[in-house]
Amino acid sequence: MAEPAVGADPTAFPERGARRADLDRVVTAFLVEEAAALDEARYDDWLDLLEPDFLYRVPVPLLREDPALPRHSATAVLFEATKRTLRLKLGRVDLRHAWSDRPAATTRHFLGGVRVFAVPGADTVRVDANLLVTANRGVEHSALVTASRQDVLVPRGGGDYRVRARRVLLDVEVPTVEQLSIIF
Repeated sequence: MAEPAVGADPTAFPERGARRADLDRVVTAFLVEEAAALDEARYDDWLDLLEPDFLYRVPVPLLREDPALPRHSATAVLFEATKRTLRLKLGRVDLRHAWSDRPAATTRHFLGGVRVFAVPGADTVRVDANLLVTANRGVEHSALVTASRQDVLVPRGGGDYRVRARRVLLDVEVPTVEQLSIIF
């Protein structure tokens, strides 16, 4: 059964189904290669790993006194992008007039705690992971982001996947512009 497009409901993200520990190794390998494409500035390779209807969201973090309340908004987002908008953003990085990308930042993505779950009633899997991203553009231009990341992956067979959706739940209540610019 095919899953409806993630973008159909702006607040929707698939719930976790049964744990799929049997897929941890192969999915982790896929995510490591995906992160390497970003870190090595192979943006076309990275974009090829995204489904055509890819949707990326960073919900607004919420400062709550009650730990039982959600730490991120179900409706408001700090950042939202599609594959098309990311292609436009990343396509301009190599252009001479892209001053905000000069000098280029060195980024590193570190993933840990990768757990794979079935998505009930769908042919996709949900992957939850811890994320640390660093970027350095010189002594005074460093950024560090920690977050929980949730991905919806579409299996393509033989351990190959494509990313349909990504949600990044930041650990900080007030992220900086530098932090938001490096967390794909």
